[in-house]
Amino acid sequence: MVAKSKDTGIDPEADGVSTVAEALRYYTLTISDDDRPAASTELGRFVRWLGNDRSLDSLAPPEIGDYSDHIGAHGTAPDAVDRLAIVKLFLAHLKKKGYIEVNLAQHLRLRRGRGAASAAKSASAATAGKGARLTKSGHQQMQNQLAELIIQRTQFSADIRKAAADKDVRENAPLEAAREAHGMVSLKIGEIEESLRGAEIITERNGTREKGIVRLGGRVTIKELGSGRAIAVQLVHPDEANPLSGKMSSGSPVGGAIIGRTVGDTVTVETPAGEKQFEIVKAN
Repeated sequence: MVAKSKDTGIDPEADGVSTVAEALRYYTLTISDDDRPAASTELGRFVRWLGNDRSLDSLAPPEIGDYSDHIGAHGTAPDAVDRLAIVKLFLAHLKKKGYIEVNLAQHLRLRRGRGAASAAKSASAATAGKGARLTKSGHQQMQNQLAELIIQRTQFSADIRKAAADKDVRENAPLEAAREAHGMVSLKIGEIEESLRGAEIITERNGTREKGIVRLGGRVTIKELGSGRAIAVQLVHPDEANPLSGKMSSGSPVGGAIIGRTVGDTVTVETPAGEKQFEIVKAN
């Protein structure tokens, strides 16, 4: 349900609103009592994604578009539409009050194809198990990466405030660069948090219960029948994939084709180099 606003007679402009968090605090008071809980939850996510201390005049269309992509990639279509509708009303309120010069609400929309991508992602998750399944080392690496990205986002927020101090923003390259970097880092933070939320740590007990079957977290040797070349890899969650370390993504063409198969099976895979056949030689 889209939140409806009510007239409270409050004049936020008199209180010197300058940050997104301050604007949200006053906007929440204009929402009807029935809609306030859902709206507050969703807008709280939005503000945290931007950065609680973000100034209103530093908001830019590209990062609003990034947020649309983030919502589209981490939710079902009906849910994503409802969530974006709540944020759109908030952005429209900011424009109406004169807090921002551009109508940022128009940049908040789901791109075509998101439904298909979400369905494919759900199918992949169903194959691998409930939630993200990560090796112990991969889980720790993602936690370390998340901590580093949060530090980076804080720095980019500071860079945005510094660059925005130059009121001539028509050709303010540092400001645009900082905004773009902040948006990209925030998007990656959201993706990692989603992967870590409810993640299952793969162990020898829950990752390779039956020998001879290719499972997430297990090691497998496959032979390319055309060349006869054999490679040994560990099949891991896409966020852990590292070809140089012998970690193959379960979301790759080959990884997706062999998962769940048994030793002796032959699979046909459409690769960038053309159609190839692989035989599963060993799995444990």
